[in-house]
Formats: sequence, C-alpha cells, structure tokens
Amino acid sequence: MVYASDCPMRSRFLLLCLSVLNLAVLQNALDISGNTLSRELDKLADSIGWSFLQGEYNKLGYKETKIDGEKQVDEIAGKIGRRMIEVDNALRKLKEAVEEDQLSSTDVPQDCCMDGDYEESIRFRTQVSEHHLCYSKPDSANQKDLRFPSNNVLSAMKSNLGVKHLQFQYIANGSGLFINYPATKLTDCDTYDPRFRPFYVSTTTFFPRDVVVALDISNSMRGEKLNEARRAVLTVMETLSVKDRFGVVVFNDEAKTLDGCYENQLVPATSTTKKKFKDFLSSQSGDGGADFGAALRKAFMYFKANSSVEGNGRDQILLFLTGGENIKGSPLEIIRDENEALQNRVVIHTFGIGTELGISERELLTNMAEQTMNNNSYGHVKIGKPVFLENLNSLREAMGTYYEYFSVPISTHPTYTQPYKDFFTNEKIITGCLPFAMNGVFSGVVCADILLSKMVAEILYIKQEEFSYAFIIDGGERTIVHPLLPDPRDVKAKDQDINNIYNFETSGDVSEVIDSMKKKIVAPGSNLSLCIVVEQNNTVADIDFTPQPSSGEFLYHRWDLNQWPAPFCRHFNRYATQAKSTVKLTPDAFIEAYSYTGVKETEVRVKQYKDYLSRDLFTNPGLKASAVKSIRLTYPIEKFWTTISRKEAPYLVWRYVATQDGVMRNYPGIRLTDDYDYKLRPWYHRTVAQKLLNVVSAPYEDSWGAGKIISLTKTVSTRGATHEKKIEAILGTDLSIYYFNQLLEDKYPICANKTNYNCIVIDNSGFLVMHPHFIETKSLKGQVHIAYLEGRISRSLIKKGIMYRQPCRDTGNKKDQFTYRVKLGGTELNGIVDSEEGYQLRPVSGSNVFLILKQKHKNDEDKCCNVEYFRDPSSVQCGAGQCTCLCYTDLSFTECKNQYEIMGGFVPCNSQLPTLRSVSTPEEDLVSNLPTCFPTNCACRKTERECFRTSGCSWCTSDTHGNLVDGFCDLKELCPYQQCLKDECSGKCCGSECNSPPPPPEPGFYIGVSVGAGLFVIVLIIVVVLIIRKQRNRGTDDTYLDPTFDNQICKDKDDYNTMPNYYVADLSAHSEESINTNTS
Repeated sequence: MVYASDCPMRSRFLLLCLSVLNLAVLQNALDISGNTLSRELDKLADSIGWSFLQGEYNKLGYKETKIDGEKQVDEIAGKIGRRMIEVDNALRKLKEAVEEDQLSSTDVPQDCCMDGDYEESIRFRTQVSEHHLCYSKPDSANQKDLRFPSNNVLSAMKSNLGVKHLQFQYIANGSGLFINYPATKLTDCDTYDPRFRPFYVSTTTFFPRDVVVALDISNSMRGEKLNEARRAVLTVMETLSVKDRFGVVVFNDEAKTLDGCYENQLVPATSTTKKKFKDFLSSQSGDGGADFGAALRKAFMYFKANSSVEGNGRDQILLFLTGGENIKGSPLEIIRDENEALQNRVVIHTFGIGTELGISERELLTNMAEQTMNNNSYGHVKIGKPVFLENLNSLREAMGTYYEYFSVPISTHPTYTQPYKDFFTNEKIITGCLPFAMNGVFSGVVCADILLSKMVAEILYIKQEEFSYAFIIDGGERTIVHPLLPDPRDVKAKDQDINNIYNFETSGDVSEVIDSMKKKIVAPGSNLSLCIVVEQNNTVADIDFTPQPSSGEFLYHRWDLNQWPAPFCRHFNRYATQAKSTVKLTPDAFIEAYSYTGVKETEVRVKQYKDYLSRDLFTNPGLKASAVKSIRLTYPIEKFWTTISRKEAPYLVWRYVATQDGVMRNYPGIRLTDDYDYKLRPWYHRTVAQKLLNVVSAPYEDSWGAGKIISLTKTVSTRGATHEKKIEAILGTDLSIYYFNQLLEDKYPICANKTNYNCIVIDNSGFLVMHPHFIETKSLKGQVHIAYLEGRISRSLIKKGIMYRQPCRDTGNKKDQFTYRVKLGGTELNGIVDSEEGYQLRPVSGSNVFLILKQKHKNDEDKCCNVEYFRDPSSVQCGAGQCTCLCYTDLSFTECKNQYEIMGGFVPCNSQLPTLRSVSTPEEDLVSNLPTCFPTNCACRKTERECFRTSGCSWCTSDTHGNLVDGFCDLKELCPYQQCLKDECSGKCCGSECNSPPPPPEPGFYIGVSVGAGLFVIVLIIVVVLIIRKQRNRGTDDTYLDPTFDNQICKDKDDYNTMPNYYVADLSAHSEESINTNTS
C-alpha cells in the first residue's frame, strides 16, 4: 500500500524536474542574441581604453583644409624629380671619371668572387667594404689584357654615396669586365656577363628592338653545335627588355615556329614567352637539309606583321645561324624582295659555326649580311656583320653582343630599366646607366642601382586620408608603382610582367587621364609620370592645438639605445618593462620618409628625439609636427593601461595604439623590429576599411609566444558627424582564443552544451573567428573559412543570398579569384533562423562579426570543399556548384600581346601586404631569469574559467603524449595549446597548500561519495528521458531557433556617388617645366 501510493508522487516529481530542465534549455536558446556579444566587445574595447582615448580626442579642435591635389602633385613630383637629377649627376660624374681615367691601371683590385674583409651594411643589406671596389670577368676575357680603374674612379664612386637612394655602382666594358662598388662577394661569377644584361644592352640604342633568330636544325647542327646554338639563342633573349619583341624560326627542309599566336607575330620578352621559347628550342633535334629561303621568308613574315605603324620607331634585327650549306633557292633574292618591301629596315647578322663551312658557304653568309642585291633606292641598306666561329665556346658571346655591330650612340641622358628584384635587398630596384666612350667609340656603361622604395617614398607614405592614393607610369603605359602592384619593399614578391596601367585603373574616364600624362613626356631617359587620385572635396583634418610636453611621454622602443625604467620582466618570450609603454616611430612620422628607411639608428639619434620632444633641443630631428602631437595625445592612455586596464583586464595579451602619423605605442613596453610598419599589417587595413566598428580578427599564432590569439581593434576618430569622421588612430588588443571561447560560454550557457550545440563566430568575409576546431587543434596554419568546415550552413547562407561570392582579377597570375562576403539585408537585418538546417545567425551590431548557433546533426562532416583550409585561393581551381572553396578560374589571356582579352568590367584584386626584410634582435638571454610582467598565480586558479582570465595562464588537459590528465592551471609557456611540454604534468600547490600535507578523508567524505553516486544515477535517468522526449518531438520542436532581435543595426555604405579627381604631371630629370608642374 505504501509503495503504491508513493509511486505517483515520484513520477510527478520527476516530470516536474524534467519540465524545469527542458524550460531552462529552451530559455538559454532564446537568449542567443548578437546584442549580448556586441556589449561584450564594447567592454573589451573599453578595457583597453577606447572610450577614454576617444574622449581625449573629442576634446580637441580641428582645422579642416581641402586637399589641393595640384599642389600636392607639385610637391611630390618635385622631390622625386630632384632625386632623379641626383642620380643623373652621380652617373655623369662617374662617366667623366672613367673616360678621363681610360681604365688604365694595371693594379688588380679585390676579386668579387673571393672572400674579403667585409662588414655588414644596413644600406646595402649585405657585407661590403666601402673602401674598395672589386671585379669579376667572364671566362672569355683574357686576364692579361684587362685594365682597371684608378683611385680617381674609386673616389668618384665614394663621393656618390652621398646620394642616399643609390645602391651599388658598377662599370661594365666590352670585354665583359665588371667593376662593382662597394666591394662585396658576388655569386655565379663563372657565368655572369654584364654584356648580356638588359641594363647594358638598353644603353646601346634609343629605340626598342624587334629581334628574330633563324636557327639551323639540319643534320649539320647535330650534337654539341645545336646545344651551343640553343644556349646562344637564349642569351640573345635574355638581353631583351619588356619593351622589345622577339621571334624564333627553326629550319631544316622546312621552316617552323611556335604554334598558336606565336606563328605570325613577334611577342614581348616576358617571363611567359621566354619559357615558351626555351621549351620550344629544347624540343628540337638536328635532321634533314637546310632551306635558307624558307627560313628567311618565315623570318620576314614576322617583320611584315609588325611593320604597320611601329616599324619606323623600332630597330629590326635578324640573326641567322647555320652550320651547313643551303639546299635550294637564292637567299639573296629573297632578302632583296622581302626587305625592300620594308624599306630595307631589317639588318641581318649571319653566324656560321663549325669546321664544315666551305668558301662558298662563307661567301653566301657574307653577302647575306651585306645584302648585296638590295637597292638603296628603297631605303638605306643597313649592312650587317658575318661571323664565323670554329670554336663553339665563343658563340654565346658573339650572338649575345649582336648590338655592338651597330654604331652605338653615346647618349648624354641615362636610360632606366623596368623595376626588378635586387639580389641583395630582395626589394625592387631600377638601374640607371650611361654609355662611356674610349677614343670616341662605345666601350661600356657606368650604372647605379636605385632603391625604388626610396626613390618614390612619398608615394608609399602619402597620407591617404582613407580615399587617396598615387601611381607612377612610364611613357609606354607600364606601371612602375601602384597600390595594386606588389609593394617595392616586399622581399617575397615576384617580378610581374603584366603591368599595363589599364589593368589597375578601370574607371570610365581613366584613358583621358593616361593620355594627358603621356603627352607631357618629352625627355628621354626617365620618362615617368605621376598621378594622385583623391576623393572629390576631400579634406585633411589637422589638430588645431599643440599639446604641452609631459615628463616620461616618450620612451623609445630600442632598449639598447636608451635606458628603460625598471621593473623589467618577460611577457611571453619578449623582454619588456611593465613600468611604461614604448613608442615606435615608422617612416610616416618623418618629414622626409625616405631619409629614415635603411638608416642605422644610434643613441645620439634617439636622444635627439627625446630632447626635441622635451624641448631641451630646438633643432627638429626630422619629425612631423603631427607626429609630435600624436606622441603627446596618446601618452595619457599609458596611465590607463598601467592602472585600470592592468587590474581589470588581466586576460589581455597586448595593448597598442597606432596613429595615422607613424606613432605606435605598446604596453607592456617592448622592442619592435626596426622596419616594423603597422600600416603594412592586415589588422591595420582591416580596421581602416571598417572604421567605427569593433573589428575582430580570425585567430592566428602569436609570433611572440602568446599562442593562439585573436585581435580586437577599433578606430579613434575626429569629432563630427559619423560620415565626416576621419581616422586619427587605431586602438587594439590581443586575447587568447580560449578566453574568447570561455566568454561565449559564460554569456551564452547553451554554448557550453557541446553535446547538442556549437557556437560559431564568423566575420563578414565568412572566415571563422571562433569554432570548436580552434580549441581542438594544437596549432593554426592560416585562416579558416566557414565553407571548409560547415558545408551545411554555408550552402544555406549561399542559397539565401546572405553569403555570396566576390570575384576579383588576380592580374599577375591571370586568374579570377573568388572569396565570399556575408551581408544581411531587407527583412533579414536582425538575423535568420533556418529550422530545416538547424541553425540561426545573428548580427553582432557595431562589429564585423556574426554569431551562429548550430544544432549538431549526424552529417556535420559535410563540407563544401575537401582541400586544406590554409591553401591560397590562387592554388585551388573552382569546382562545380555554388558552394566551393576559396578558389580561382583561369582568365583568357593573350600572352603574345601580354594582355587580357577582356579589359573592362572587372575589379582588380588588392595586392598582398608586403613582407619586409625584418631582423629580430635575440632576447633569450635577457628574459631567462626575469619574472612575468603580470602576476599570474596560475596554480591558485582552480577552474578553467579562472585560468583563462589571465593571459599568461593555460588550462592543461593532457601530457606530452596527449594522454588526458586532471585539468589544472599553469604558465602558458609550460602548457601551450592545453598540452604539457614537460614530462611532469600535474597541478602545483598554491599558498598554504604548499606547507601542509593533505588531510585524510573524513567520514563525511564517504557519505558525500555515496550521495554523489546516487545523484549521478538520477541525472542519468533524466538525460535518458530527455533524449526519448527529444526523439518523439524531433521535426516539430524548433523552439531554440526562435528569433531574438538586436536593437542596433549596422548598415554598410554601398553608395559611392563621387568620382575621383586626377592630378597628373610628368617626372623627368631633364625638364624644368615638368619638375615644376603642379603634381601630386
């Protein structure tokens, strides 16, 4: 009886418990709102002082000035023009010294191919001796016949070091002798011959060249002859610049060319066409007879095809190489008929090789070179040169110096190469050269390398005001510098052949601008033009007041050049001071940016900065007035960081502020690399593009030892209406992904229910900011897109039009790249609920991210693509279907014209941010015995939540072998990625725990264990019942997906109603009018 009456009561009790538990779960689901995370991001921003610093800037008055584009062009073009004049003068000085000296010394200088007494140079980025020059020579040059520069030439080279943007200077003569200054050890000495390099060859003519090689591949050329002939043809090809055009005809019983577009036109000498010719030549073998006539007709076909408008402005050269006799026809008649139709513009050089050539063959080749049947009445006949070689080793030199068979003009104006990668700096340089003469005859060139980043520094460091940029082109519409081209400072960027300006400037009226730029090019040599693009009615907002200096406002980041205040500490693997923030100045902080780059900083220089800021020194060491203001205006944030932020936000890894004027302040105070420039970092560009928002990054590995972190950054702006605000600075912090994950679980309890749900955060490009993958994996290889891990959600978002593909043209790689954008619109501004796929997506207002709550399904392994997530889009070809990887499709490109078939209706891809040649100073010895910068007390933090609230702690869950252990808190450096690095993997004692042994279990302990076991059984029963209820209701109960609306909506600005203004001017070192023209 008793038991029977008790059963209904127990049943009601269990049902009541289950109902309450189920209600709690549903209520948690209803709490999924982007507003909650939005408030937390605001708190994070304020924990690093955003409201504080924005308040400081709000107190300021501003003076707005409309940008005068023409004045800006005039100033920048004037500076670049003056540097070019300095290069001209340096080359003329060197040329005069060489011609006066006549390279008459027999004193042999240092051998460039041998080790020497060299010292490391910041300027030249290698070991050099500025006291000496060195030489190298090709094997063909006889050492006994060589003559070298005297001390007068060396003195001229030394004096040219005063031109700060010059790099190496060199002299190259007709024998292949190469003189280099400063002396350094060179590579590839045995094969290097300056006579085959474009910088040398470009000085031998005023005009671009059309060169055709006709190569005999008959039986007479078998074996070593053909091998040496191939090598010689490739050498000819290497002498050509991108302005020149090239063609190859191979012949035996018939004449052949490359197929496709190469059959009927000469092509520019690009990396692509050179490779095609190289492969074509490698596939040939000697066979059959030699039909000279067929080869000549085919060769002249090339000249005719390109003779319409351009023929008169180009040198046209035919190089005819054979090792045997002609089998039929009259080559001289063919030359007459074909060349007279071209007004005898083509000059022919013939090369006969081997010992089999008889008198008649030699006579024919001589007559072919002299074009003995041609009539001057059709145009002046250009007499070529016949060359006969029995020694095959001389063939490469003979053909590679084909240009010496002309009367080489001795120009008084330098010629400049296209930008190319420097061997030592790995940065882009251009080479300027002047020919020199001995006894009135061309004898060689004097040259100097110019670091492009210094030559055009104002272009790279122009104060963009968010909407302005500049570019430089030459007279052939080739782009020298442009924001969409690889940065000239990038040590990893490859040379790019596709550089026509219309690949980067695509607006409707740009052709008029380009034409106006070209019309102003009148001087030879440096035929460069500058254009600055600014938004209409764009203004510059300058702070209308000068802050007073404060004691301690400036502690430079170089601990080796100024005294840092104690206490010293280690912040992860960095040597730091917790007493102060440190300041790093980038080139933007200086009036002349180029004078700062590549210059060794000294204690004297740093003291000048400090004394000038404290007004102990009245001579400005080159700092911009705006940079001085930025140093002083950001100083108050230091006190906020060292007090409030340090106490209330111990979970922050780094704190930093970077201003538009080249000032970066970090806390704890640390040293950055000397060439660190935050404007070249992704977080800076990402934040500028999304001003006024809390910008959250995808996770990445901290290079300073803090593990997997994400960044939160936000702009600090001028006062005024939202659309008028200009960026003054960017405030940022980094935090552990484990802390961010814990924050999500604290604010959204349902996120902790990992059995049934996943909480995911993505940015507005679809990259994952938070995902269980980041917690489960040890290290990160790159950003992960949602399409790689969440195919079900990705397909749904694409179907709804919320996530859509964004194409851009990858100009250098001839591809369309496809990435994604995520945007809510219309009735979906507050988010969406997809009951069928089991997820909801909510915007996090005031930020660049979205929050997703996903109900786990059995098919969660479904993906849009199966390649590794860290693969670059340019390496993954797009597949079928809408949901794909980040990928590419090939573009139709005419390599024979080096241009795209379609030149309109596309958006160019942004260039990758440059990798600088940074050199870090080792700090291991400095930090080995230092305490951590912030008290961690990791052992006293007994829960995972408490552990991750301190940036220096990590919750350890596995030993070195990956075996699970009881979780405990320890230093992050001992337990990164939640795995111990040492064999001893257990929690440490804390405080009083370390002084007394653990007490034996009390009787209550056993009672507690029993009670706990009983409760476990009850909970297990509840879970089983819940699962049963859930299975019964599946398909109808989607309550957890009910919408919860955000109060704030962040709207994108998609309307750009104004076209840019263009300001142009030519840049020539020889035109006073051009230098003084209004330019920006």
